[in-house]
Amino acid sequence: MAVARPPVVVTSSPDVVGATDAPARPHASALVVGVLGAVLLLLAAAAVVGSLKAKEIDDRSASRAAALAAARQVAINLTSIDTTDIDADLKAVLDLATGGFRTDFAQRAEDLKKVLAANNVIAKGEVLEAALVRADDASATALVVVDSTVRNKAAPQGRANTYRMQLDLEKRNGRWLTSTLQFVG
Repeated sequence: MAVARPPVVVTSSPDVVGATDAPARPHASALVVGVLGAVLLLLAAAAVVGSLKAKEIDDRSASRAAALAAARQVAINLTSIDTTDIDADLKAVLDLATGGFRTDFAQRAEDLKKVLAANNVIAKGEVLEAALVRADDASATALVVVDSTVRNKAAPQGRANTYRMQLDLEKRNGRWLTSTLQFVG
């Protein structure tokens, strides 16, 4: 005959592995989501910084292009004169001038006007080459080579002249203006 055994009772204890009172562990998927979120934030920050740098480079490039365009225009204005509209031609030079260059040109404009009119000068300039040799946000230096065909009483058929100029420019109220102009070898 078999002896009856008492039933086995299982109770939970903190010492037992897998007990229900143990602290909860974060799931691996929550950790992955947190890491991915941090990576996405870093990528977004890098994109913002990158776009700001690209805009800064674009702005600097546009400013340099505007400075070079202003230097080219001053060279054209200075080498393109027609005595039939000389006041407008001289004004065009002054409109893109500042500082010492503006003062000097304005002081000599009346004498220049008399000489040009007396010789019936008609000149047409064309920029052959132009480049910036230095530029920052507020100033620039350009070298410009201009061919100008000049007709006057002494050369009614016209004569070609080549001019090499160094122009120092300053940015004033958003415009590039020539402050110094020198003819160079």
